[in-house]
Amino acid sequence: MDYSKTLNLPKTSFPMKANLRSLEPEILDFWQNKEIYQKINSPERGPKYILHDGPPYANGKIHIGHALNKILKDIVIKYKALRGYSTPFIPGWDCHGLPVEIKLLEELKEKKDKVNQIEFRKKAKDFALKYVDIQRKDFIRLGVFADWENPYLTLDPEYEAKVLQLLADLVKGGYLYRGLKPVNWCLECATALAEAEVEYKDKVSDSIYVKFKLRDDLLEGEDVYIVVWTTTPWTLISNTALALHPDLDYLLVKSPQGNFIFLESLADNLKTKIFKGGFQVIRRIKGKELEKKRALHPFLERDSLIILADFVSSEEGSGCVHIAPGHGEEDFQVGKLYNLPVIMPVDERGYFQDCGDYSGLRVTEINSILIEKMRELGTLLLAEKITHSYPHCWRCKSPLIFRATEQWFLSLEAKNLRERVLKVIEEVNWVPPQGKERISSMVSLRPDWCLSRQRLWGVPVPALRCKDCGRVILEEAIIRKFSKIVEERGSDAWFEVEVEEITDPTFNCKCGSRNFEKEKDILDVWFESGASFYAVVKESKLLNFPSDLYLEGSDQHRGWFQVSLIPSVALEDKAPFRRVLTHGFVVDLEARKMSKSLGNIISPQQIIEKYGAEILRMWTVFSDYTRDVSLSEEILSQIVEAYRKIRNTLRFILANLYDFNFREDLLSYSKLLEVDRLFLSLTANLLSDVEAFYDSFLFYKVYQKIYEFCNITLSSFYLDILKDRLYTFQPASLERRSAQTSLYYIFNFLVKAIAPILSFTSEEAYAYFQEQNKKESVFLSIWPDYQEFKEPELESNFEKIFKLREEILKALEEKRGKGLIGSSLEAEVKIITTSENFDFLKEREDLLREFFIVSKVEVEKGESFSLKVERAKGKKCLRCWNWREDVGKDKNFEEVCLRCASVLRTQR
Repeated sequence: MDYSKTLNLPKTSFPMKANLRSLEPEILDFWQNKEIYQKINSPERGPKYILHDGPPYANGKIHIGHALNKILKDIVIKYKALRGYSTPFIPGWDCHGLPVEIKLLEELKEKKDKVNQIEFRKKAKDFALKYVDIQRKDFIRLGVFADWENPYLTLDPEYEAKVLQLLADLVKGGYLYRGLKPVNWCLECATALAEAEVEYKDKVSDSIYVKFKLRDDLLEGEDVYIVVWTTTPWTLISNTALALHPDLDYLLVKSPQGNFIFLESLADNLKTKIFKGGFQVIRRIKGKELEKKRALHPFLERDSLIILADFVSSEEGSGCVHIAPGHGEEDFQVGKLYNLPVIMPVDERGYFQDCGDYSGLRVTEINSILIEKMRELGTLLLAEKITHSYPHCWRCKSPLIFRATEQWFLSLEAKNLRERVLKVIEEVNWVPPQGKERISSMVSLRPDWCLSRQRLWGVPVPALRCKDCGRVILEEAIIRKFSKIVEERGSDAWFEVEVEEITDPTFNCKCGSRNFEKEKDILDVWFESGASFYAVVKESKLLNFPSDLYLEGSDQHRGWFQVSLIPSVALEDKAPFRRVLTHGFVVDLEARKMSKSLGNIISPQQIIEKYGAEILRMWTVFSDYTRDVSLSEEILSQIVEAYRKIRNTLRFILANLYDFNFREDLLSYSKLLEVDRLFLSLTANLLSDVEAFYDSFLFYKVYQKIYEFCNITLSSFYLDILKDRLYTFQPASLERRSAQTSLYYIFNFLVKAIAPILSFTSEEAYAYFQEQNKKESVFLSIWPDYQEFKEPELESNFEKIFKLREEILKALEEKRGKGLIGSSLEAEVKIITTSENFDFLKEREDLLREFFIVSKVEVEKGESFSLKVERAKGKKCLRCWNWREDVGKDKNFEEVCLRCASVLRTQR
């Protein structure tokens, strides 16, 4: 007889093989056609949870960092939706500024100063919109829920108008000023850069020591020189002063090369490098004793004033710092104290102008010429090369210079703004916590925010220049008038409107002139993206201000978080976010950041094509994303295996619920077998853990717990011990329905707990699940509440059985190793225990048999604990495979045990 046909064997059409590449587009169509995102956010849903999207640049296909970011956001959104929140998520794109402009210029193979600005702006708009569409499709393919039909784009006229209104509010508040200050300047991009657009990497520079001859007589007719060190020889052309530390000791020494002054603490280093013949100390001098004296420039007919500054280093150089107020923030600030002239001979492309013999030379080529000049004049003491950390343009990767230009700045000191921002930072919840110190430090040290750029593409700064006196005016009323025009016609209108259209008839300059021209500066693109709290969150009826969460890469502590925070505090006196969550960068197995030059890039498109988006989603929670996240083919292979384990667990449960009707077969909790109650209690505990981890954004712990639950608790234990009951017992028996009831609740937990992460698989599996109050989508279903299932006392009682199981498994393995048994069902176990545990174990003999997956367990009382594993007596039942002494007792069914015979009798 074929007994397999008499078993309750698993049945399901839920496929073992996922075929994610074909499944996922079908699920995407289902979500779209059924408007699942819209239903999640219907008006009758619960309270709102607002995650505000930081806009990526619309200048190329999405990369793996984009995928990590958007999937993490999607996990938050979906978890909150499952917990009953309305979670409107409006995606955004940054469409203006340097990133788009550079990429388009590369495509056009043009230089910035060679293009027609109006024509270029039209092409830039088309370019940005093309990549918005490309990126949108990629994000949708990842399974990300969002209002994809109604994103916010920084090039939309309505958004541009709001950016200008924010600017007008800040002008009205007294936060803006125009000033000549050194700013980070990219020679290749020919524009000022914000702090967030600067990255530091190693650079080889010229390091020179030069001598400035003192005009004042310190040694009765003998020349005395000050030793000066610099790594930017080209800035010497703009030198106006030398800075010494007021309170440190300097040495006046006599050497074969002459008489010199330098910092005492650096004497040994200078002796090694320059004064190899030694020197004699004539006297010590405090830096402040030399204040206001003058020295002769090493190659120009100009004096340098000796000034004092606390920032002079005692750890490198000579302790005498060359000051060029046009080429450094500290130089500029100390220059204001001493009323030093700001000399700026370098144009936007880095060429020297109006500098006599040096005119027409570029910053990048002039060092060697100046070094040779000083060598000829005898003012060069040493020239060498050093490698040091140096600021570079984050976009074109070129080294930057500091260049004093007239720009528009947002003052961090106006109305005590810096201190107000620092105070608000303390009120925000930062995840991980060190983010608070990171951004506080950056805000404390950042200079005023340079808002103007010398670019082609972006929102113009609506400033006017008086043609008669040269004064530049940025007035609230003009900005507001222009913003209304922009709302209708877009920011290109700046190049079309006449001055009269944005000014009142009575408007005039302080000099009395009414003769104006429009300025050409463009607003910093960071100001535009930072304005999204004002232009999107505060404007949309779907959203709430402040947002509950901002979630971006850790580099945004110096970027989007700051540029959102500063104007929000200025105008609202509060942060635009309640909580900020940051993630790390994607790196390879050697912890190298992914880049084209290293050839270690793995694109999200590649992963989706090979494995499916689900594997990419699972990768985002594979490790702690608050640190740098590793990605490799080896890691993806591990994730594929882990995914299979979770999927197979879902499939096994579904397959064993094929004949389970929750309306008729679901047992009340009190009727469940003790072992089933135990595993429901463990599931309830896990549910609480999962909720806590989701709420704390510890997604990798959610993954670890669920994987461990599927792989160990279920597959290697509970599901294994249930097979006997599920397959061999009467279909509607209490024992089998108890197991199915437990599996029903476990599946209900699993399918929802994994939904934020494995969204496609969860939706697919949910379609096969017959749930009470079944919804159209798993994301519209009710999150489980299993508090009633928690039985700490039951778990405590079973601890002794778990420990006993470990010992029995070892004993079974020993017998298997000796060839005495094969399957564990070929064994029976005798447990001898003290009276303390005897009653507990004795009344659970059959449960222990199931727990240990053996054919028989006997419990006996003894003086001490011991256990004995023997080969089971009797015969093997050909239906349930247990070895039992009652096999053949039923003459109608001589090959099976009495338990199986009773089942077979009902099937006749």
